Amino acid sequence: MALYVVERDLSNVPREQFRLDQRDVESACIHLKAQGKRIRYISSAVVPADGRALDLFGADSPEVVKEAHGVARVAYARIVEVLDLTPNFVHRNISRSRRSLQRTVGVPRADSTKRTSHAMTERSAPELARWLADGQRLFRVCLETLEGSEQLQARNDTLESENLLLREEVARLRHKTDMLQTERMEMVAAFNDLAGHVTEVVDHILEKSADGEDGHDGQSEESTSM
Repeated sequence: MALYVVERDLSNVPREQFRLDQRDVESACIHLKAQGKRIRYISSAVVPADGRALDLFGADSPEVVKEAHGVARVAYARIVEVLDLTPNFVHRNISRSRRSLQRTVGVPRADSTKRTSHAMTERSAPELARWLADGQRLFRVCLETLEGSEQLQARNDTLESENLLLREEVARLRHKTDMLQTERMEMVAAFNDLAGHVTEVVDHILEKSADGEDGHDGQSEESTSM
C-alpha cells in the first residue's frame, strides 16, 4: 500500500462540519474495505494559517482514495502520493492493525526472522510511545490554534460590523450637522432682512416725527407775529 495525502480547503468549513467529514470518510473507508478494496484512513493534520487540512491515507491507488471521498461526499483540493519516512522502529506495513503489531513486540516467531528485523522491539517501545505522544501534542496544538483562529475571525467579523455601524452613524450625524448649518445660515439671513426692514420703518417714523415738529414750530411763530 502506498501513502497519499488529501488536501482539503477549510476556509469556509465550520469546525463541527470538519468532524462530521472525518467520520464520513472513515465510514466510507470501512465500506470499501468490506468490498475487498485496500484503504485506510490514518490521520489528519490542520494548517490554521492556510485554512486547510492534510489527511493521510494508505491505499493501493489514488482512485480508491477518490472513491472513498466520493462515497463520503467530502470535497478535496487534490490527492498526492507521499514517501514513507517512518522511523526504523515503526513497522512500515500501514495496513497492519495495532493489535497484531503489539503481538510482535518481544514475541518473535521462529519462521519470521526477516520480519522481526523491521518490527518494533521492547527496546524501541519507549521511543515509539514518546513519538506518539509528541504527535498527539502536535495535533492538539493544531486544533487549539484552529479554534483560536476561528474565535479571532469571529471577533474580527464582529468588530467589522460594529465599525460599519459607527461609520453609518457618523455619516448620518454629518448629514444632520450640514442640515442644521444650512438652517442656521437661512435664519441669519432672514434675521438680517428683518433687521433691515425694522431699521427702514424706524427711520421713516423718525423722519415723519421731525417733519411734524418743524410744521408746528412754523405755525407758532406766525401766531406770535400777529
